[in-house]
Amino acid sequence: MSFFSLKPKFLIHKFIVISILSVLLTSILPYNTAKADDAFSSMSELMENTTEGSDWQITTTDRGSDVLIAAIHGGGIEPATSQLASLIASNGGYNYYSFQGVRPTNNGELHVTSTNYDEPIIQHMQSTANRSVTIHGALGTEPVTYIGGKDQSLITRIEDELRNAGFEVQESPNHLSGSSDNNIVNKNQRGEGVQLELTTAMRQSLFSNNDISKISRMNLLNYNADMYNYAHAVNDAIAKDN
Repeated sequence: MSFFSLKPKFLIHKFIVISILSVLLTSILPYNTAKADDAFSSMSELMENTTEGSDWQITTTDRGSDVLIAAIHGGGIEPATSQLASLIASNGGYNYYSFQGVRPTNNGELHVTSTNYDEPIIQHMQSTANRSVTIHGALGTEPVTYIGGKDQSLITRIEDELRNAGFEVQESPNHLSGSSDNNIVNKNQRGEGVQLELTTAMRQSLFSNNDISKISRMNLLNYNADMYNYAHAVNDAIAKDN
């Protein structure tokens, strides 16, 4: 049998090996960097084509603060982000915003990327804020917080406080950097904010049963010490940076 008759088989085997390695690498990476395209190009489009109350709801608290803590993908979109943002805001006396997916299923369709977030209520709240922190959910099987944004001073403070409290913090990958001027977190009076992306494992670790289903996360008794320690660390960082 000649070399040329073997070459096609060799190429097929090589392709199979590469494909298998690709699948294995995807499955073991701690963070999946792939993001599906949003179903809606903006919050304006989303709100025109969905129904408040049955698809989503917005919760806000105005405490007269110049600090805003927000979960723009809250409820069932990125589970547990609303609870953490609410706790940070409540403990610190800060203003609070949460856009929550309230569907029984398929809340992920309500995700609109931060750079296309033209929802008018948070835009107004940001217009009076000097410090802004948004809480997000990322994929990941290791408990990690990816930190980004443009407010370098507050980023450093939060990073230090979270690490001192025993939490793993890493710089955000490029697609989660939060550095765009169009990112809603950077649209406050200073033009800079902080974006915290908590992996699935990180958010699960904030609950005594590691369960971030709706029933579990709505029960404050399921918050464990890490939930309160995390919120306290962010509060301390903001207080020290003001």
